[in-house]
Amino acid sequence: MGKGRFTEAEALPLVLTPMDIAAVLGISRNTAYELIHSEKFPAFRVGKQYRISRERFVAWLNGKAA
Repeated sequence: MGKGRFTEAEALPLVLTPMDIAAVLGISRNTAYELIHSEKFPAFRVGKQYRISRERFVAWLNGKAA
């Protein structure tokens, strides 16, 4: 995904990685992993890797902005 800026939720992939989350939120990789390990964040594991669905991430983000 790189370090590009995202302007629309539809531009995000269907399933995001921790690095995608870091890029969207403008935070470091370590901070993204801290967020993923927090209780209310909608992440799930695939093997040893963490993933976040775009739909649940956008809903979480909208909840934080409200």
